[in-house]
Amino acid sequence: MSEYQFVKEEIQQIDQLLAENYTFKSINENLEGAFVTFINVENNEERLLHIKMADSRKYFSYKLQEQLNE
Repeated sequence: MSEYQFVKEEIQQIDQLLAENYTFKSINENLEGAFVTFINVENNEERLLHIKMADSRKYFSYKLQEQLNE
């Protein structure tokens, strides 16, 4: 799979969780990428995404900033 396809898939996963009323709970970054924990505010269900691609990490950083500014 090309890098573009990996980024597209990771961004779709982020957007899907945000559309399902999940918000960012925590982010842990290391050399393997970013481990982003989302929480659904309605039922307290948590989901963990492993974001590997740099462009996807930039995207979730932008979305996190949007969430913080609300």
